[in-house]
Amino acid sequence: MTILQNEIIEIGLDENSPKNTFAITKNSQTVGLVKFNEKSEIYFEIDEDKRGNHYASNALFLLMPHIHEVLHEPIVHAIVAKSNEMAIHCLEHNGFEPISKDDTNLYYEHRIYETRLDDNYEAPEGQKVIYLAGGCFWGMERAFKELKGVTETVVGYANGHVKNPSYEEVCRHETGFRECIRVTYNPELTSTETILKAYFICVDPTQADGQGGDIGEQYLLGIYYKDEELKTVVSSYLKEEEKKYSEFHVENKPLDCFYEAEEYHQDYLLKNPNGYCHITRVEIDKIKELN
Repeated sequence: MTILQNEIIEIGLDENSPKNTFAITKNSQTVGLVKFNEKSEIYFEIDEDKRGNHYASNALFLLMPHIHEVLHEPIVHAIVAKSNEMAIHCLEHNGFEPISKDDTNLYYEHRIYETRLDDNYEAPEGQKVIYLAGGCFWGMERAFKELKGVTETVVGYANGHVKNPSYEEVCRHETGFRECIRVTYNPELTSTETILKAYFICVDPTQADGQGGDIGEQYLLGIYYKDEELKTVVSSYLKEEEKKYSEFHVENKPLDCFYEAEEYHQDYLLKNPNGYCHITRVEIDKIKELN
């Protein structure tokens, strides 16, 4: 009995297994199982010869709304071995938040969070705000916190075409949204040009399909703004910057919309110092030199 499906997989209750065990099928062939037990813990098992096809990730994407909304479970837990990098990546890119760890395992939970449109956001008097898409927003936020004059950073999703996008939806690369940070700064302490210098320390503008190993539309580069003054400064800076590269893939346009990301993404690398970051200590040190 199929209950959920997308273009990759189908999911149905496995009648030969305990309650709330779901079979993952591809072209009518079972490729794995997802188990959800009485402790609200979720486990997934993909057949060894079927791994690497994103079956688990698609299964979680389909199942989490079902578990929250149909089974009425407000919190879903997951336990994964620290050595299982593939499972960790799968959980974290489907909205699971790390909450604790021990010598062997990492412990996660999944909740329903809402994103918030920032249409009414205005920088405090005397300050400016710019929106920077530079690959994974965890690392970008961490980097810009090192720049003096930056008074606030907020991670979120910029310039897509659906309302209230979730992280899981953005990760499907079907919403048009890019991971982005909203940077509020005091121009008396750091100029817009310095903000842009820091940005280009963090990114590779020659990469057309993402940043580093992060591939897909959510990781594409872009610089966005709400006022004409910033448009002039940014456009002038990018015109000169582009001359340095054989290819240049940085979108430059006014901000259409920005949704603040779920709370667990805010200051992610401060909460999880060992979390994934595509920006290295070398780039962080270069940004500090701009102060």
